[in-house]
Amino acid sequence: MTHADRTDHAPVGRPHQSRLRRLAVSAAALPPGVLAAEVAWRTVRTAGRTVADGRERRARARPAPPERWRPFVVGAAEARPKVGPSPLELEACLREADAALDGRFTVLGYGAVPVDTKRRGWHQDPVHGFTWPDRHHRRIGPVPGTADIKVPWEIGRLQWLCALARAHAYTGDSRYRDGAVDLLRSWAEANPAGSGPNWTNAMEAGIRAANLVWSAEILDDPEFTALTGGMLRSHGWFILANLEYTPRLTSNHYLADLVGLVHAGGALRHSIAGRLWLRVGGGQLQREVLKQFHEDGSNFEGSTGYHRLSTELALMGLLALRRLRVPVRPEVRERVQAAAGVLSGLTKPDGLLPALGDDDSGLVVGLQSGRDPRDPSPVVAAATAVSAPGPSPEAAGPELAQWCGARGDGTGVHAPKTSFPGAGWHLLTAGPYWCLAECGGVGQNGNGGHGHNDTLSFVLCVAGREFVTDPGSGVYTPDPELRNLLRSTRAHATVEVDGAEQNRFDPGLLFTMCDDDRPRIVDHHRDGGGRQVLEAVHDGYRRLGDPVVHRRRFTLDREGLTVSDTLDCRTRHTVVVSLPLAPGVRAEPRGDRIALSADDTVVSLGQSAGPGLPFRVEEMPWSPAYGRTVTTQVLRATLRIDGPVTWALRFRLTDGAHA
Repeated sequence: MTHADRTDHAPVGRPHQSRLRRLAVSAAALPPGVLAAEVAWRTVRTAGRTVADGRERRARARPAPPERWRPFVVGAAEARPKVGPSPLELEACLREADAALDGRFTVLGYGAVPVDTKRRGWHQDPVHGFTWPDRHHRRIGPVPGTADIKVPWEIGRLQWLCALARAHAYTGDSRYRDGAVDLLRSWAEANPAGSGPNWTNAMEAGIRAANLVWSAEILDDPEFTALTGGMLRSHGWFILANLEYTPRLTSNHYLADLVGLVHAGGALRHSIAGRLWLRVGGGQLQREVLKQFHEDGSNFEGSTGYHRLSTELALMGLLALRRLRVPVRPEVRERVQAAAGVLSGLTKPDGLLPALGDDDSGLVVGLQSGRDPRDPSPVVAAATAVSAPGPSPEAAGPELAQWCGARGDGTGVHAPKTSFPGAGWHLLTAGPYWCLAECGGVGQNGNGGHGHNDTLSFVLCVAGREFVTDPGSGVYTPDPELRNLLRSTRAHATVEVDGAEQNRFDPGLLFTMCDDDRPRIVDHHRDGGGRQVLEAVHDGYRRLGDPVVHRRRFTLDREGLTVSDTLDCRTRHTVVVSLPLAPGVRAEPRGDRIALSADDTVVSLGQSAGPGLPFRVEEMPWSPAYGRTVTTQVLRATLRIDGPVTWALRFRLTDGAHA
């Protein structure tokens, strides 16, 4: 037995136990009315799933026949957008397509992963050497500490199919068309509806449905289109029966479900089932956009990575509705454009998003190869398309935006803002300094599924280079210890008191966090001299025997950034102050200051008030993408206090010699 075939002697996961545990924690915190609605919804859903299970058993015995369907996302041949990828984009597309033909698929931060496309390789996590069994989807799930179910999920989203379709459109090479048909047929035979790891949640089916539609329309091959038609019918019924909706909470998963219904329903809109999916998906999607995105455009997940993913999901869903000429409410379109404006406003000087909260590096439709998930520019450019009635005749911008029919004049893009109170993200900039302060809660209306203990933390860039950073996410279920470390208070540029977390979490529940800290802004202004001030406070440590209140004040001008901390308390406490440094930044003590150097840029870190913080240099993990972790330095100081205390740190750009 090879390492990658390990199934019989490894745990298959206990999804029911973890589910019951999560339900018990959630139910205890629900108001009676919401709890009653939750019970009623679950009863209805159970009945619906019983019907769906029968349909899936019949489909497994007799695979869905090929079915023609009606295109809509790309447009008629004479109206297709004239997509012209840059030389680098074309090279990346052909590289991804050639790799897919060789059975190698890019998976998040893991890189190129080899898959046996002739056997049960579609059920494997080759990275960790584990294969999921061919069972009903509700009898399998993640295997914490053993493997990463996101590996087969990512491959099963079929974004590489779009790469093959695009490669054929750009080159006319029949290898890409034939390879797309053969690989999709292999995947479909190994993954009948409802069976195996690729059907464990409706989100995967939803994103897969969108990629099936786009790849088929771009490829424009009768055999491929007929094959996807049969698959889209099974996907539509599966998503409808397994919607990730509860009265208590809906999230990016439910958004993906609805996007899948819109695409499957749009393709099969000539049928009663297709019209049902389109009606449910289109109506609920617009409702969820207004629900999950705050009025300022920021997302409720408490994470910049999931803000980008949710924006991309909403964008692709609304774009499909526009192409189907389904009315989109003006306020919904405006909210998605505002969400794109948040991405633009939060972009660091290096062109990437800061990594506040979780980021699984997930993308939606494979319309641009080699895309860095933290580069929001393709999504920002594509957002102009939601106000257009059809594909723009003149393609403009990144490849993704061109396929979406983005406007070249920038119409529909919001002017970047610097403050997003809905999520608690506030940007301060002056001269060479760029600072993003995190003053929001745990996200998800207090569920904290993708939030970190990063309250009052910050990301600092100087002269275009990131110095103080956020550690990222690492992975989720394959390494619970790393998962919990990177969402802990001590991993972020903030203050820990008595070893306690700002927001409590159970190490065994990887996607929930108590809503303890309740942060709030107490001062935010810019004075006449251009100095910017932001002051916030949180209550995460009020639950301690001697309650502690942490207050942090950011003061930024063209001369530097001052970060002042005040702890209000009455008795003795042990305080840990952490400053994680971006990879490549090195800390060197120089007298009473610390020189932070990166390339040719040097930032002096000094203390201007309070008891001396004895910083020492340690190492910690840092994750540039899901599944990839490197080591970076962190400055960490431990201080024992006996009552109220205030200190202030000053970051200032220097010429190096006088740091």
